[in-house]
Amino acid sequence: MRIVVTGYGVDIPESPLRSQIAEPLRFLGHEVVAVAPTSAAIKWGLDRYSPEILVVVPAAGIPDRNEIRALTAVSETVAVCLHTGPLLEGATTDLSVIDDDLREYDLVAVPDLQTFDEYEALGTFRLSLIEPAVHPPALMNFVPSERRGIVVVGNSDPENIDAVMSIDHLDDVVVMGEGWIDLPLEVSAVDTLPLPERATLFAGAHLLVELPASLAHQSAVKKSAFELGLSTAVYEAAVVGTPSLVQARAAVEHVLEPGKEIITFQSASDLGQLIPLLLADHQETNKIGEAAWSRVTADHTWAQRWRTFLEPWVDDVDTDRAKEVSYLGKVEVLSQAG
Repeated sequence: MRIVVTGYGVDIPESPLRSQIAEPLRFLGHEVVAVAPTSAAIKWGLDRYSPEILVVVPAAGIPDRNEIRALTAVSETVAVCLHTGPLLEGATTDLSVIDDDLREYDLVAVPDLQTFDEYEALGTFRLSLIEPAVHPPALMNFVPSERRGIVVVGNSDPENIDAVMSIDHLDDVVVMGEGWIDLPLEVSAVDTLPLPERATLFAGAHLLVELPASLAHQSAVKKSAFELGLSTAVYEAAVVGTPSLVQARAAVEHVLEPGKEIITFQSASDLGQLIPLLLADHQETNKIGEAAWSRVTADHTWAQRWRTFLEPWVDDVDTDRAKEVSYLGKVEVLSQAG
């Protein structure tokens, strides 16, 4: 199947959208072309390749849904609007306009069951669910090392700063997120890293700690921290066998089983006492990391999400089965490193 994909960053090698859409679809055997989110680039992709499907990740500045409808009507292409939703980090899509999207797009994909349930009354024949996931091959070029300390992921708002200060007496604490570098804390701080470097960072830690969403982010996406899904960092850490500690909320148990595949806390103020206890029991944390790897690679890969989404149009997605087994085996070996 020929598929054209557009969205901010999808035509950039290190873009998250490439590992969410383009690379998994190619992995499944489809012909995929990524184009810039402009009318001229989309028209060129449709005219040049005559694709069966156009996948659009909506954002400010991307051609209006009415223009997308006009372009795909001429090329007789199915127009799919893919909402990534209110993520914990990175670009988000506006879930409040889905009713408008349903009027113009052939299909609209939403990222969580709550949103799907909210809009299914408008007709599920044009509404689909594509939840967050991970593309394991994108993380395979990490450098394994001895596991030490923790990686804390999240942006710096006052509550999160207090949480990090409560644990900064520990050795080997690395904080990744916005606003940390300029703060006078005795921890290492990094901005968001490219995917292979991020995988290396996660693979070298005993534990990944996902901080609650910052107040600024909650305001931007109009959802509380308890309504948000897991960050992409949790999925990525699982692929390299690193367990995660996250705030308890409904989305957690939908992805991983608390206590067996992931660890939860009730309040960020609990971290100062909880983290040392977890680091003292490496056998248990390693066991949870291995269980998380098994669950994520079995149930939460982008290839699986897209295979399910495309089932109505293809009898059997043309996947290179030997390649799939090969990369899963490689993940299993590397996840044990360190």
